[in-house]
Amino acid sequence: MNYTQALTVQTFSIIDALYEYGMTEIVISPGSRSTPLAIAAELHEGIKTYIHPDERGAGYFAAGLTKKRRQPVGMLCTSGTAAANYTPAVAEAGLSHLPLVVMTSDRPHELKNVGAPQAIEQNNMFNNFVRYQTELPIADDHDSAESLINDKVLQASQYFNGINMGPVHFNIPVREPIMPDVNRVDLFKRQQKDMTPALTIPGNIKKLSGAGLVIIGETAEDLSPLAPILNQGNIIAVCDPRQNVRTILSDAVVNHDMMFSNFDEDQFNTINDNLDFIIRIGEPVTSKQTNAFLKSTSVPQYLISEFQDIKPFPVTPDVTYAGTVNEILPRLIGEDFNSSLKASFLNLSKDIHSYIDSNIGQYDDEGRYVYDIIQQTSEERTFFLSSSMPIRDFERYDTKVQHDVFANRGANGIDGVISSALGIAEKDQVTMLIGDVSMNHDLNSLLLAKLENIDFTVIVFNNNGGNIFSYLPQYAHKPHFERLFGTPLDLNFEHAANLYDYHYTQLESPADLKADMLNQKGRQLIEIKTDRDHNLDSHNQLKAQLKKLVTDFEF
Repeated sequence: MNYTQALTVQTFSIIDALYEYGMTEIVISPGSRSTPLAIAAELHEGIKTYIHPDERGAGYFAAGLTKKRRQPVGMLCTSGTAAANYTPAVAEAGLSHLPLVVMTSDRPHELKNVGAPQAIEQNNMFNNFVRYQTELPIADDHDSAESLINDKVLQASQYFNGINMGPVHFNIPVREPIMPDVNRVDLFKRQQKDMTPALTIPGNIKKLSGAGLVIIGETAEDLSPLAPILNQGNIIAVCDPRQNVRTILSDAVVNHDMMFSNFDEDQFNTINDNLDFIIRIGEPVTSKQTNAFLKSTSVPQYLISEFQDIKPFPVTPDVTYAGTVNEILPRLIGEDFNSSLKASFLNLSKDIHSYIDSNIGQYDDEGRYVYDIIQQTSEERTFFLSSSMPIRDFERYDTKVQHDVFANRGANGIDGVISSALGIAEKDQVTMLIGDVSMNHDLNSLLLAKLENIDFTVIVFNNNGGNIFSYLPQYAHKPHFERLFGTPLDLNFEHAANLYDYHYTQLESPADLKADMLNQKGRQLIEIKTDRDHNLDSHNQLKAQLKKLVTDFEF
């Protein structure tokens, strides 16, 4: 067997083995050293390939693809800084438990640390973020070559689902010549395995009694089977915007941020006195105020973690169970009864929604736009929310509670938002809400929708800078605020729309928003220009009005 044949067996076998364990999609960033792997992926009938020239965007696109279904998605690049550009997406995947299969092709060992081009140390380069990593040997004709591939992929597959789910890394050195034998499709011979994860149920679960507050962040599991339990009269279900079970619950509390940021001391004491337990599920919620309450309360807290790497933030729980939420929660919650505390939470929630619905017409800031966008967007569409203000405004102004929502909140970064949203848009109809700074961060990923013919609606709030900093203490330090934090960019996104073949619309007022505009198919970019100071003033006005409503409420 010559080297070309050995290289073909190695690269075709690893692609086929990964397919066997559930990988059916690979995002490829073009390069030379990755040639044999790219050709193998393209030739494999069971694998769909996507092309994105920018590795950073490609990584986030792959993360978006896997975020909805939580099935392994591959990403493939050439050597050098191309591989390094995967780092932000791999970090996000590690924190969000996304089963990315990171494949970095590499120079052979004799070209490392000698000044050869595109040669950096890639082995263990994602050590802080991946669950598993390995470097393959240079392809040869040893009779153990194929069994080595089988062993390595089997080991990696343990992290494709279940309690240890997360990204894995294969570093694959390749010598020249790099072209495989394209006729060896006979090497694609495997059938997919049943990758249904085993249920993990702790044996020490103790039934809780009384009234409980269940705080639910983003989960990999679909929690819809738990709806009857979460709707019990003694359970107050508090849902983050990213927790999509909120759309099917009859009485989910979704505006908890406005509650916990405005409760006075007597109200907090009433809540503490009438709660018997708090259960936290999934990722920590977005709301800083709700997390502050969890940190300050004396009520016993129970954490159900889907994953082995437990996240205790914002406060160490009294008891932790790691395993399958759909199996643990029914064993943990006791008999149903009507709690007056739950009735109070629901009544207050309805009052807040009613107030926003009745008074939002007084405003013309970004919050008003977000409200109208939610109200006029079809329930069939999915929202992808950028970090900073979009996810916070959505949480505040979503009185409809009918849309699925996704966001990158593992590392809470503003990079890769467009790419991740497009990963979801490959499966769903997606509307993305994003600010101008985040938009600029990932602008070239708009190309993906064109290359892959993806329907995608981008709504960018252009307030000429970082709006969220206006709500932070540094806003008071005017001499350096604009340069260091406000960061005005003076961008007009019409040029980007033209560059990437998006239909462009600029809105002058909320009255310009129309349902047919928000729900049309194809690629479109809607730019809304606002003023940061005006946004802040309007935000604070509504906040003051809602504070009075909350503090006047009697439990």
